[in-house]
Amino acid sequence: MNARRVLAVLGAAVVAFGAFTAGYGTALHRAQKEADRFALLGDIQHLVQTQSIERGVTDSQLLYGAAKGMLSALNDPYTRFMDPRAFKQFQDASIGGEFTGIGITMDFKDGQVIVVTPIPGTPAARAGLQAGDRILKIDGRSTHDMALPQAVSLIRGPEGTTVHLLVIHGPQVRDVAITRNVIHAPSVAGDEVLEPATRDQLRALRIAYLRVVTFDKLTGDEFSRAAGAALANAPRGLILDLRGNGGGLVEAAVRVADQFVSRGPIVSTVDREGRRTTEEASGAARLHLPMVVLVNEFTASASEIVAGALQDDHLATLVGVQTFGKGIVQTVFPLRGGSGAAITTYTYLTPSGRSIHRKGLTPDVAAGSRLEGKPLWEVRRIQALQLARAIDVLRTRLSRPTVPHPTAPQLHS
Repeated sequence: MNARRVLAVLGAAVVAFGAFTAGYGTALHRAQKEADRFALLGDIQHLVQTQSIERGVTDSQLLYGAAKGMLSALNDPYTRFMDPRAFKQFQDASIGGEFTGIGITMDFKDGQVIVVTPIPGTPAARAGLQAGDRILKIDGRSTHDMALPQAVSLIRGPEGTTVHLLVIHGPQVRDVAITRNVIHAPSVAGDEVLEPATRDQLRALRIAYLRVVTFDKLTGDEFSRAAGAALANAPRGLILDLRGNGGGLVEAAVRVADQFVSRGPIVSTVDREGRRTTEEASGAARLHLPMVVLVNEFTASASEIVAGALQDDHLATLVGVQTFGKGIVQTVFPLRGGSGAAITTYTYLTPSGRSIHRKGLTPDVAAGSRLEGKPLWEVRRIQALQLARAIDVLRTRLSRPTVPHPTAPQLHS
């Protein structure tokens, strides 16, 4: 090998080695910057442990506080960290059925915790809490920008104990003391929850009524049973009441919508990279009836998935007022030590491709008005008016001649 060729080979080797070391050096530099950033947390921990007059703070409290702060930087009220206690309560609530508390469903609005609906017959309902009430304080702690699981954790507690809520309803601010109790909370109800006169009217018209309060892990089975019981009476029409339903599990909403949608998409989700995943109807739909869906400003998230699918496929007439407009989906991630995080990972689209986030669904027939800030008598008047309008819409539709569906009997065995 001549000298020139040796120099060329050595030169190539030096270039290759230089490229390797430059790449290694860049990676090392990035790793060092990352370490420096996280060393800041260690520095703060050291200062708290050696300088702060608050001596009772544990390392776990500092760690959980840092985790909450990291996620709060996203300015997304639905993305939140849950310490082990809050995460356990979140998991229990997702299962559904029974818990110890006061009997309300809650959500966020304008940085505050609001009552979406009080469950009938519970301590919250007996204390006069109403949909749209803003909970300003829980046992003296401000709820401004409080994570929803934390609010749930503070309100729940042992049976027989008392929680104090500072609540604003319209212009009125009041302090309410409520004794916690065991709450039995089925997510689906039939016409037994209606006033006797209204129930008798619906039965005379052969109109079935189903109310879905929330979407949890039991909702799919509960709805299937309730629908089967309703169909056993050979109804001519159906009212599906989603008012005050603040949402829940997407999977549960898809299972309910699948009872109505015969074919095609029910909902699509879009991730941060723009990838779309579509949940299709299974073909097991058995509810083929003229239908009205009742909605209001607290119809949100998973309930908007159901209402949006039925509206897009022209399977139901939406009656009520503009819905909440929560068109994003959170994925729940279990973390170390029994904690967890809910992070917004998808937006969702109705079957026609509509995004309803911060917009809501517009009802086909406007009825009533928003409930927030109204006195209880006015809330009940609005709710009764909306139900009466739903009955009128169905009665009109049922009076028209119809062509029997040749391939979709009402109930499949």
